[in-house]
Amino acid sequence: MPRTTVEEVQGLYGPFTVSERVIQKIWLQGDFYQDDLRTAAGKPLKILDPGRWNVHEGPDFREARLEIDGRERIGDVEIHFHAHDWQQHGHDRNPNFRRVILHVLLYGEDPAIPGASGAPLETLVLLPLLERDLEEYAMEVALLDLEQVNELAWFDRFMAKPLSGRMSLLEALAAGRWQLKAAYARKRLDRADWARCCHESTLEVMGFARNRGPMHKIAAAYSIADFSRGPDTEAIFESLRADWRLSGCRPANHPRLRLRQYAAICAANPTWPEQLLARLGKFPAGSGADAAEFRKSAQTRQLLEQLQQDVFQQKIGDKRLNTLLCDAIFPLAAALQDGPWADYWQHWYPGDYPDALARFYRQAGLADARNPMSHGGMQGILALFAGQGKALEE
Repeated sequence: MPRTTVEEVQGLYGPFTVSERVIQKIWLQGDFYQDDLRTAAGKPLKILDPGRWNVHEGPDFREARLEIDGRERIGDVEIHFHAHDWQQHGHDRNPNFRRVILHVLLYGEDPAIPGASGAPLETLVLLPLLERDLEEYAMEVALLDLEQVNELAWFDRFMAKPLSGRMSLLEALAAGRWQLKAAYARKRLDRADWARCCHESTLEVMGFARNRGPMHKIAAAYSIADFSRGPDTEAIFESLRADWRLSGCRPANHPRLRLRQYAAICAANPTWPEQLLARLGKFPAGSGADAAEFRKSAQTRQLLEQLQQDVFQQKIGDKRLNTLLCDAIFPLAAALQDGPWADYWQHWYPGDYPDALARFYRQAGLADARNPMSHGGMQGILALFAGQGKALEE
């Protein structure tokens, strides 16, 4: 397997741990802006072939084909977080790295360093070219790891823990995620009121991870009042044609459909954020150490039905509404008013989630009658995989 160097980086909701493998996959898939690419030295760069991903010792990618400053070159590509990782990993003294023709970095500080041949390395800095928040890329790679869980070196160590230990670890990881999301929500409310934050957050969540960016642009350009008047959502969609990421997008999640759904919500209930806030104010405290007890005491099923009926007018499915509540509304509520929002976020229904997460839940023995699948559990699992099991060492 490729190296699993990890580093803490700043994400949308605060710091998180990311593997170098995430950066490697971004390079392999060309998942970044490539128009008018230039090296750190200002030379025009075209990626004709990213190379063959090397799973053994040596450079990360072999036999890449690049055009640098108008000249086609064939050689290797090495991926790092920082330029100084080249020396720290000993590549400057390793003859296996003499054919490296491009050093791809996440960060761009002091990129001009000599290669193994002694000549300065050509460098590309990825962070300014990324189309999404780095955390979204990391979560996608984590989901791929979930598909191959039995091949992960740390999975046996996780399973060797007693069930209570596995549950405690995931709860701690989820609690960390909650603190970061609540802090982000507080920052958001510092610059906009409740209704505006609900508007922006809802469109972003309806865009899913890949299309949060263009949905945010739409939220900035069109208000709830604009959407309540029945705008031409097709024209809105087409205005950002170049920004949408539609590869692999299921028809039910297509931005066209999600824009129409949001317009339907606003048309049916133009003051939905205010009504939502009033409804949240009536949420009971709830009690219970596990999800089943909490849901029963708080009567979460009835709460969900009331939100669907009174606020969202049955214009959105339960799974997407559950995702919206956990990703956006509960953190915003916590930033605005005191309440048991961390408990709701932890024990609420998981919403939209990949099948691989549900399989891991069952395989790890985490789900039973007392502990049904929950949003907090899903967040804990994703944090564990995104950190390549590093939490097991702490």
